[in-house]
This record gives sequence, C-alpha cells and structure tokens, in this order.
Amino acid sequence: MTPPPPGRMAGKVALITGGASGLGFATARRLVRDGARVALADVDEDRLRAAVAELGAGDGQVRAYRLDVRDAANVGQVVGQACADFGAIDVLVNSAGVSHQGSVLDNTLDAWDRVIGINLTGSYLCTQAVARHMAERRAGRIVFLASISGQQVWSGRVAYSSSKGGVLALAKSCAIDLAPFGITVNSVSPGPIETPQTATLHNEIVRNAIVSATPMARYGRPDEVADVIAFLASDDARFVTGHDLVVDGGLTSAAILYDLAKNPQPV
Repeated sequence: MTPPPPGRMAGKVALITGGASGLGFATARRLVRDGARVALADVDEDRLRAAVAELGAGDGQVRAYRLDVRDAANVGQVVGQACADFGAIDVLVNSAGVSHQGSVLDNTLDAWDRVIGINLTGSYLCTQAVARHMAERRAGRIVFLASISGQQVWSGRVAYSSSKGGVLALAKSCAIDLAPFGITVNSVSPGPIETPQTATLHNEIVRNAIVSATPMARYGRPDEVADVIAFLASDDARFVTGHDLVVDGGLTSAAILYDLAKNPQPV
C-alpha cells in the first residue's frame, strides 16, 4: 500500500500557547494532523499532560511545556528549550487567553491586570522571544488569537475587549516590523465558539441572543477556527501578512437580521 502523502506542515515546528484546551488544543490537533511537530505550552500542567496524551502523537511529535505567558523569564526559557528540543520554531500561535466580566465602573485593577497581562502582554512577550529566533532564519509564521470583541465591543467586558483590540494592533505592528525578515504575522478573530470559556460565560439568554443575531444561526466549533489558523500557518498563506481573518458565521456583518420569507415587506 502506498503511504499517504506528507501533510502540508510536514517538517514544521509549531509552538502553541494556551494549548491544553479550547482553541489552542484544537489548533494543536489540526497541526499534528497536518504533520507538524508541536510544542504545547500552557500554565495548567494537569490539562497539559492530558492534552498530550489525547493527541496520541508518537516519536516526540508533541512535547509539553509549562508556561506562564506573563513571566518574561519563563517565556524565554520555554522558547529556548523548545528550540533546543526541536531545532527551531517555524510557527507561533498565540492562543493563551482569559476573559472577565466587568464594566469600567466595577472592573477591579487586579482583573484588568490579569486579562491584559495574559491576552496582550503575554502575546507580546511570546512573539518577541520567538521572532528573534525566526529573524535569524529569515522565515516564520505567527498567528494571534484576537476576537470580534476587539472590533465590536460587548457591554460589561471592558478588560477583555480592550485586550483584544490591543492584540489586533499588536499583530499589525509586528507584521510590519517582521516582514523584512520573511516572517508573516496575522490574527484570527473568532466570534462565539463552543469552548469551555463560553460555556462558563454565556448563559441561555446570551446564547439565544447570539444565535438569533448570527446569519449561520449557531456557535462555531473549535476545529473551524483551527482550520483557519492552519491556513495562515502554512505556506499557502506566504503572501498574507498584517491581516485579521474573522471567523464568526457572519455575526459582525449583519446589522439586522430579517426573515423576508416569514415577514414579507410591503410592495
């Protein structure tokens, strides 16, 4: 029997932060399927071990690294160790992220610092550390997990929306800085996706409102975001940089949804 052709990520190494669950884990699963070797990084060591076991990749294709993206020293150590273990890092996916509910009137400084520290500063620290290695090789792909909340803010999420707006600007800034080194930098802005985070944050009222406002009338799946990240991480996107790709089932494009079949307009 002829063996299957190698995946489009064969020979590539990807570092994925926040890789133990949610969109980070879905991305790891997709890139492993595409033939990449993966450095899976997360602050939750128990989930990290479970994620590596669930991926079931052999021959050192996936390695686990405990990482707090807010800790510059820890970031440098993990990036250096991953480079030593795999030889290089070809792809960085900044997926580590948290959310918090709170308006400008009641959001605490501790909550603000945590969300900004993980979502924005953490993405900056990881990008800086990995980009320095990529620049020496004059090649690389970096993908940020942004959010539609960075473009169209939701009430009561001042820290999260601010952090994701910052991620969008950070990704574009890095794209310009790193283009001369052959490194592409893009972001992906998911809409509501079925993840452990949305399961905790979105009650039935919120879910119904989101589904009714989304042209595709459902939440997205993690694999649907991972597929887009995999494209931006591949050579298929070699001339795409500084771009934000929205994955939201049409939510941010639809100002008003009106079913003409049920409610025809007068002639």
